Amino acid sequence: MTAAILLALAATHAAAEPRSEIIDYGITAGRRIPGTPGPGEAGLAPASEMKNIRYLDRTDRIEARLCRNFGLSLRLSDDIPRVLPRQVSVRVEHPPLARPDGKTSTEDRFPSAVIDGVSHVGFTFEHEWEMAAGAWTIIVSIRGREIARKAFAITLPPPGASNSDCGVG
Repeated sequence: MTAAILLALAATHAAAEPRSEIIDYGITAGRRIPGTPGPGEAGLAPASEMKNIRYLDRTDRIEARLCRNFGLSLRLSDDIPRVLPRQVSVRVEHPPLARPDGKTSTEDRFPSAVIDGVSHVGFTFEHEWEMAAGAWTIIVSIRGREIARKAFAITLPPPGASNSDCGVG
């Protein structure tokens, strides 16, 4: 009997969590805001928030270039009138990245703000060593529960082509 009550409570709590919908994704443009590392960030470098985000190309195939941003926008909703969370947790799984200091990582973790029920989650190639071809996946969670996932196929520029978007647009 106790197990049935616990299962019912767990189902009710899960149903009370906000739902999400990916409303856009792909290559983005925006203004980066310098930030400071937050508690618990396990990535190679702190995430930089962005403002005035707009999507230039809706695609899940991204050519890695310096200064190129890609990601997704997510809308949170809930049937029960209550306050939505102020932030979501983001995990970006990617091929191994090796910094010049020798540290490596296959994932980055950071929070993303939720403003008026919408959160933008993204990644910017700021260094050549971050430009790794392969499968990249952005996973968004609230209180440990996954609410969205989007896979991207990252490719490298062809030989002789520019590998930078810095100063463009």
